[in-house]
Amino acid sequence: MKIVTLSFMCMLTISSLQGCAFADKLNTKHLSGNWQIRTLNNEPTPDTHSRIRFDHRTHQYYAYFGCNHIHGSYRDFKHRLRLSQPFGITKLCQNIEDERTGTGTLTFVRRWRIINDSAGVRLHLLDKDNYVRLEARLLKEDDDQAVEKVPE
Repeated sequence: MKIVTLSFMCMLTISSLQGCAFADKLNTKHLSGNWQIRTLNNEPTPDTHSRIRFDHRTHQYYAYFGCNHIHGSYRDFKHRLRLSQPFGITKLCQNIEDERTGTGTLTFVRRWRIINDSAGVRLHLLDKDNYVRLEARLLKEDDDQAVEKVPE
């Protein structure tokens, strides 16, 4: 009986370690999709069309904060996230300050997490102190609120 119990405990330990190894793999696919930005620095976004999208194939991100479409590259490993400086054509818009807040917020992002609860699937982009800099809700492809998709 002791041998069976010991064998079971060894198999349980090995399967636990395999789960840990899986957690170390790249996590970019979880970021994929079109996300509606809900808050920036714990404040509601003034433009309900604000979006961010991550493309795991090209490691590019695309964002829209109500004025210009911006994009950049990103690296993701073990839930650590590095975003490049955003690029895009800068036109002066009425809500340019909202956009500056959005692009400025992205410079602080260092980590990410996905929350799946009764409110739906949410993305948190966090700074080095784990403060939520951006919260977004995953949009479905057929979601009526996906009025303006961020360009590829």
